[in-house]
Amino acid sequence: YTYAYIFETYYENIYGNLSQVNDVLRLIEEGMEFGDDGEDTKMLQSFCYFIQGASLGYLGLVYDQAYIVTETLTIEELISLPPSPYGDVMKASIEALDKSIEIAKNNNFTIPDNWINGSTYSSNELAELVSGFAARFFVHASRNSAENSQVNWSKVLDYANNAMQRDLAPYMDNVRWKSWFRYYTVRPGWARIDARIINLMDDRYPWRFPDDGIAPPPAQGDDKRLETDFSFNSVNNMKPERGYYHFSNYEYTRYPYSITIHDGEIVEFSVSEIDLFKAEAYAEMGDLGQAIQIINEGTRTTRGNLSPLNVASSKEKVLEAIFYERDIELIQTSFGIAFFDMRRRDMLQPGTMLHFPIPAKELMVMQMPLYTFGGVGNADGINTSNGGWFPEK
Repeated sequence: YTYAYIFETYYENIYGNLSQVNDVLRLIEEGMEFGDDGEDTKMLQSFCYFIQGASLGYLGLVYDQAYIVTETLTIEELISLPPSPYGDVMKASIEALDKSIEIAKNNNFTIPDNWINGSTYSSNELAELVSGFAARFFVHASRNSAENSQVNWSKVLDYANNAMQRDLAPYMDNVRWKSWFRYYTVRPGWARIDARIINLMDDRYPWRFPDDGIAPPPAQGDDKRLETDFSFNSVNNMKPERGYYHFSNYEYTRYPYSITIHDGEIVEFSVSEIDLFKAEAYAEMGDLGQAIQIINEGTRTTRGNLSPLNVASSKEKVLEAIFYERDIELIQTSFGIAFFDMRRRDMLQPGTMLHFPIPAKELMVMQMPLYTFGGVGNADGINTSNGGWFPEK
């Protein structure tokens, strides 16, 4: 049995989004007006560029290459359009997001509360939200540590400083808005937290579940979130034939979200993530003082009740604290954060895909050769991980 359809469907849905917003953008370009005044048209145009940029951005994060489909292409150009490498896809994403930001900043409108379910957004707030996504894409795009070292951290900081000041948390109504991700990750016994994460909070706890399959005792640590966000479950209902290393006694129980009616707010993008972008950008740009201040005023102390980071900490210690917060604080928020972070730090297990190929169905339709990645024999650090994570002990 294969789960390949999951990323085929993801790919198809993103291009479905692009098709719809590009149609609207073409109509606006041709002079069509929406609503009673020009502001409604500008609102729709800005939001469509947001969706275009976000769609291209996630294509660039997930796949090694993709088709850069925008409203400017003619039918003839679409028919002969070749796929572009992820770096070019990310550039196109940022261009679209910048257009959205510019339109929003130069106009005055309010996004209705059913566009991002449960919340209205002023034009300035939309610009801030889009800036947050631009910062996210800049940070997450790297496939390895070498690429991560070349990130334009000044641009990251600029976007993060102009990003949203409240969480993006759409309301799931179980009708048009559902989070299947949250449904499965809070379902008792279905999703567990890797021992690596618990080990970060208690270094006496094994970083890998014991090979004998015998559960270690509950962890203890100074981070208050070990008590508030995680729950110990003495029962392991996982299949031993799949490997004891899959086992875990911890579930993530921070967010009280019903698994039966899909009802409630879902934090997709938190202000804490923006703060950590700022801290990382400052650290990478050499301003450790600013980075440390952000860390010490953030979730490390406000939710974790941990001691402030020493003001004389090295860059290595500052980045360690940043990624600690990302690992602990951002669980169950946006898609792929932990994977993208481990990818850009060369921490993925050797042989792990660094991104997915264009789905096979699409390759066959376009009469392109089938290809894939993964496997230790293909570990080149470009398409397949040649790094790995091991405890520093």
